[in-house]
Amino acid sequence: MLFEPFFSIITVTYNNLQGIIATSKSISSQECKDFEWLVIDGGSIDGTLDFILEPRTLITNWISEKDLGIYDAMNKGIKLSTGKYSVFLNAGDVFTGNTTLEKVKKIITCSSELPDMLLGGAMFVLQNGVNLYREPRDISKYIWHGVPANHQATYFRNEILKNTLYDIRYKICGDYYLMAMFYLKGKYFAYLNESLVSFQVDGTSYKNPVLLWKESYLVKIKVLKLPLIIRIKSLAKSIISTLAMIVVSQPSFRWLAKYIKKATQN
Repeated sequence: MLFEPFFSIITVTYNNLQGIIATSKSISSQECKDFEWLVIDGGSIDGTLDFILEPRTLITNWISEKDLGIYDAMNKGIKLSTGKYSVFLNAGDVFTGNTTLEKVKKIITCSSELPDMLLGGAMFVLQNGVNLYREPRDISKYIWHGVPANHQATYFRNEILKNTLYDIRYKICGDYYLMAMFYLKGKYFAYLNESLVSFQVDGTSYKNPVLLWKESYLVKIKVLKLPLIIRIKSLAKSIISTLAMIVVSQPSFRWLAKYIKKATQN
């Protein structure tokens, strides 16, 4: 029988050599070695492929070819995965500590019921250098607004993930779509209120907030089928929270980010 790893770590990258090097170091430092590392590259020309081909890396399997967007690349990773649980740690993302996988595995294996998804906390590294922690939210209360946890801090049971892939028609909110689908199917969610990942807040969502709001609104209509008044309230909340994150990320508002960090810690 072939070895089945507990975790499939899926890394999507494109022309981000320094990012994948940082992610590689984080993965290599994990005390838990019960994982496979799958790299899905979009056809990089910056030396990423040379790094992937280095024999000393821990990469188990890889693809390097053009794709139809990040969720298409993530679906390719899902199809390659052989682990019990998958987590998406994209180029530049790092585990918070060297015991992250060990803690997650313990929570999962010690649960009275095997969770379909484990939602953890995430550390946002703002462009001005301030770190803000986002705790996982109760999905039954938060899914009507947005994702209860960042996808880098979400662990999916592969048995269900392989049967419900990302919808590549979404460019930004594919994770929200998938989370909503799993919630409506009655999947079991577990939680770990601890930072599992650290990542830079400078991605597509904040560079294209209008598309973020539009796709999120579509999930609320087509998947969650929310009433108009709730959709409008949620949209307003999304606009405010997104704009607030963009503002506090700026160097001139470092003082505000530090204030929010202090307030949330008390």
